[in-house]
Amino acid sequence: MDTSSASEVYRPALVAELRARPYTFDLQVQLCADLERMPVEDLTVEWPEKLSPYVTVAKLRFAQQDISGEDNLRRMDGLSFTPWRVTEAHRPLGSMMRARKEVYRASSVLRHQLNHQERREPRSADDVLPLTPVPPHH
Repeated sequence: MDTSSASEVYRPALVAELRARPYTFDLQVQLCADLERMPVEDLTVEWPEKLSPYVTVAKLRFAQQDISGEDNLRRMDGLSFTPWRVTEAHRPLGSMMRARKEVYRASSVLRHQLNHQERREPRSADDVLPLTPVPPHH
């Protein structure tokens, strides 16, 4: 595919990749071990890995599946990403994250208005994208 002239680049690539095999990603974070040397409010300070090495807190698993259907595209187009969809104990910290909260919300509101879509929170993973396994090839 010529990515410089294709109207869509990521979707066909993702469809092909998930048809071919499953994927697993490690979600890693650095835990603040020293507020003096690891300030949350100063984005110019790089947190030293010697003080706080990255820790795997979750594995994100994508099963091998077919996501090519228009119903999947419609569902995905209706979603909004926000790191604020968490419990209070896990809420994002820092001034940059507080600014991003409003930017994400405003972007989502406008996109849903332009696409004539209802903006609503998913109640379960199946609201987002029900798993459609790829049939085995014989």
